[in-house]
Amino acid sequence: MKKKIGIFQLFLLGVLSAFSPLAMDLYLPGLPELQQDLHTSTSLAQLTITASLLGLALGQVIIGPLSDRIGRRTPLLWGTVLFGLSSATIVFAPNIWVLIILRLIQGLAGSTGIVLSLAVITDLFTGKTLTKQIAINQTINGVFPVLAPVFGGVIIAIADWQMTFWVLAVLGLILFVSVLLALPETLPAEKAQVADRPSVVGGFAQLFKQREFVLYALTQAFMTAALFAYISGSSFVLQKIFGMSVTTFGIVYAINGAGIALMSSLAGRWAVKFGEYRALRWFIRAGFLGGILLLVTAFLPKSLWLILPPLFLVVATVGGIISLTTALGMQGQQQNAGSASALLGLARYALGGLMSPIVGLFGQHTYMPMAILIVAVQLVGFIIFSQVKKQ
Repeated sequence: MKKKIGIFQLFLLGVLSAFSPLAMDLYLPGLPELQQDLHTSTSLAQLTITASLLGLALGQVIIGPLSDRIGRRTPLLWGTVLFGLSSATIVFAPNIWVLIILRLIQGLAGSTGIVLSLAVITDLFTGKTLTKQIAINQTINGVFPVLAPVFGGVIIAIADWQMTFWVLAVLGLILFVSVLLALPETLPAEKAQVADRPSVVGGFAQLFKQREFVLYALTQAFMTAALFAYISGSSFVLQKIFGMSVTTFGIVYAINGAGIALMSSLAGRWAVKFGEYRALRWFIRAGFLGGILLLVTAFLPKSLWLILPPLFLVVATVGGIISLTTALGMQGQQQNAGSASALLGLARYALGGLMSPIVGLFGQHTYMPMAILIVAVQLVGFIIFSQVKKQ
């Protein structure tokens, strides 16, 4: 550890890494209502998720390398302000296309929290301590999928889907004040010297030449794509096919989110006890098993209790996979922490953004396409991981 940082700052970093993904989870129970209110199709309603993911992907590519030059704190301040303003503006969106554009902007703003929370941790920690801190960060991150749909369901039941974005606007303001008052600059002054650093393209080129970094980034992207397929299709599958209420959906979504937090926490402990590579292999195998079981249930008589356990396996294991692939990929990246974090995020969210329209294209009358898509991306992730040299 290079600098002292307190418990509150570590918690703040976890929240910063989660506040943009929270923007997806909080309004998700209201997606069918949003579709009706704006008189649009299922695929266009799901495109609001894609727009946010695209913003998250593109924003990280810009903010990550920039933060390696000007520091972490200033981009975080601007990002939280823009996130709050865009969230408030979404409330007044007159149609689906304006909403999609605003969601793109919201995603761009929110990307600062994802890429820079990881960069800050990499500035401060190395080795096994880095792995442990990333696992803690992802555990805090994982709590939000637990709380968000429950609170979102309650908010929507009491008010409407627009109210969820007012909540996000307030959160953006709170995070701005917290960063302003409590989070110091962590990028050492000597590392911020532009003359001593490669260009943005050169920095990315260096990372692309690192075979294991690329393999871990792609493994993370494809295994996490299964989660985004679930996020895009779950509200329609569980509410329209299986007849769940908004509140019940929120509870199920929260249980799966709790699994993410639990597996993120276990990842840190297992990494210390068994090694990062071995623990990651367990998580990948368990997630792939869940995907296969989910696909099998699509050929059986429709039963909610048959699909919930495999969905839990698919979703929960992503917590461990993200924590460990991130930790393994970020090892030794202190000189380009922002750029490395950006590439990990770009791969994850760019591929994840493709899942929503693909799931939406097949309508809302069967979950077979979602199950096939989950298994397909998991299979690719499994094959890519098999190319990593055993550690």
